[in-house]
Amino acid sequence: MVRATFIGGCRMTKKERVALISLLASVGVTAAKLIVGLLIGSLALITDALHSGTDSIATIITLITVRMADRPADEDHPYGHGKFENVAAMGEATLLLVLAGGVAVEAWTRLGEGAPPPEVGFVPFTVMGVEILINLWRAWVLNKTAVETGSSALAADAMHFASDVGSGIIVIIGLIFTWMGFKWADPVSAVAVALFIGLLGLRMIRHTFDELTDRVSPGLIRGLTRNVEELPGIVEVLHLRVRHVGHQAFVDVAATVPRSFAFEQIMAVKQHIYDTVKIDLEGAEITASCNPVVMDDETVRERVHLAASRHALPIHHVTIQHVGDRLAVSLDLEVDGDMPLGHAHEIASILEDAVRSELGDDVEVETHLEPLHPDLIPGEPLEDGRTEAIVAALHDAAITHGATDIHNVRVRELETGLFVAFHCRFAPELIAREVHRRADAVERETRARFPEILRIVSHPEPIRA
Repeated sequence: MVRATFIGGCRMTKKERVALISLLASVGVTAAKLIVGLLIGSLALITDALHSGTDSIATIITLITVRMADRPADEDHPYGHGKFENVAAMGEATLLLVLAGGVAVEAWTRLGEGAPPPEVGFVPFTVMGVEILINLWRAWVLNKTAVETGSSALAADAMHFASDVGSGIIVIIGLIFTWMGFKWADPVSAVAVALFIGLLGLRMIRHTFDELTDRVSPGLIRGLTRNVEELPGIVEVLHLRVRHVGHQAFVDVAATVPRSFAFEQIMAVKQHIYDTVKIDLEGAEITASCNPVVMDDETVRERVHLAASRHALPIHHVTIQHVGDRLAVSLDLEVDGDMPLGHAHEIASILEDAVRSELGDDVEVETHLEPLHPDLIPGEPLEDGRTEAIVAALHDAAITHGATDIHNVRVRELETGLFVAFHCRFAPELIAREVHRRADAVERETRARFPEILRIVSHPEPIRA
């Protein structure tokens, strides 16, 4: 969470407050070093002061850009404004390179002209010592805040002040050699500071260029891809892309899943992708797409059901036959019982074309129209003695066909006949086909004795140990 304070009536975030404190410290240190450097004539000290001056300019830029970067995403910047911090960091690096070049030229000129060395006393050592302590504190605070907020601009500022410590030590070494009587020490230390600043600028440019061009670690991409590929339901990861805008990571994942997956299964796979990516990139905004693909191990029955599901057509009792080199498919298509035959035949033709498109034009398809029962059928419990008679008939048929323990019998009277449901038990080692044959025989014999039964449903269970 980004905390905010109010200074002078203006709302400031933690990043802005730290940048402002850094700016005030930069101005004070720069002024002190520049005054002392001019008074004693030390190019190295003046160079270090100019270095701190560029830090002050950079901090002003940082103070502006962190406020811009914290603005929410809009129509012009759908990924947010975090890249403004990268632009600021690039500007700071450019300032360092310009300063390094200018100082190197001036130092070379002084060496060639044999300029007199500066007068070294207690004051420049004191100023540089205090400046190093201040910069150590500023670099620590800025880096800590940059890590907490993911700010590239504050990270660049922290690097600046860490470099100030290094350049300050070089200046002190140059002052010591100058005090010892080496006339070349001051311009040489100025060149050393310039090289130090230049290398820092190049390093910052490389880092910032990587962020502006959305470069990410190949190891991160490989690791995330491997983790997603191992998720259940994922066939293949087509691509996984990561980009950073400021502290915010955006991840785009495209994967394939079996086309037989239901909507709920696909949504579950997407949720697994979100959870997996966030283990390595906490707080990332993730976009996942799951593309259905044909699997090599799909059965003909699955492909028939997929063809029907694409048109939201309910089917059952699918029978598949091999007739020579050809396939023959027969199935029951459920349609509204009040639907005119012409319309129902059109729907059946659509289904048959879909099956042929899936399995091949030479497939033989036969469709049986089955009236779809309405969702709500009014029914009443049977109150006369027929319930006991039907239960007795179920017991008689069960004995004949190896079923036992007829229980949970329910008989209801519908507008057009009776509805019967019952549970029964069979030996647990019986295969499903045989269980269905025997249960179906029980149902047929019971309906033969009670023709008014419109529908009878059995629920087979294994015999208890």
